[in-house]
Amino acid sequence: MARGFTLVELLVVIAIIAVLAVISSMGAFRFIESGRKVQTLAQFRDVGTGMTMYITDYNKPPIPASKMADGLDTLYGDAGGKYPNGFIIAVLAGDTSRSPWGSEAFDVTTANPRLETYLTMPITSNNKQGVGKLDGNLYDPWGKQIMIVVNGMKGTTKDLDTSVLGSKGISDTFLDTKGFGEYKDTKPKDQSHVCISFGKDAKKGNKGATPSTVVPYAGSDDVISW
Repeated sequence: MARGFTLVELLVVIAIIAVLAVISSMGAFRFIESGRKVQTLAQFRDVGTGMTMYITDYNKPPIPASKMADGLDTLYGDAGGKYPNGFIIAVLAGDTSRSPWGSEAFDVTTANPRLETYLTMPITSNNKQGVGKLDGNLYDPWGKQIMIVVNGMKGTTKDLDTSVLGSKGISDTFLDTKGFGEYKDTKPKDQSHVCISFGKDAKKGNKGATPSTVVPYAGSDDVISW
């Protein structure tokens, strides 16, 4: 006569299935997050290509004249929202539909008078992984504005005062990210720009540090373009 499963045996089988389901879901989650990091790096690459072409054509970084005058490094898309990254994206796209930008009236036509197209990004209606349909800002796959720090001097022919090299991003070739892109194990030097995303948790590092706090990059979900 065939013997059925006992209650204990059934519970053991159910427990094994539950454990396997948890392990499977954790693996799927890690796979999804890894995919989002790859997507973010692809966005960074596209922005970098556009920046390089723009600087080659105009021999200056794509920042407003008000920043160029003092060689100021400028952070766009930061949590405070003073300067949305949409201005940079519009300049590289040659898009004047929302210009001028912000309280300081940054003008796309002044920055890209020939309205050349150096960047084309997908439009998104939910502000994830593309340019927001309503606001024109560039978002990462987690729905946060990508931070873009532009070197106010890199690529220009303006004479440099070598006595102020490294002086917090004013009239020097070193890129100052206001601490947002500086980590214990990596930091910028003289790049023309850098793109930053604080990942899924939208916080710097893996302990929820403030954006200017210098923390380890390794082990975090942050994504940087260098």
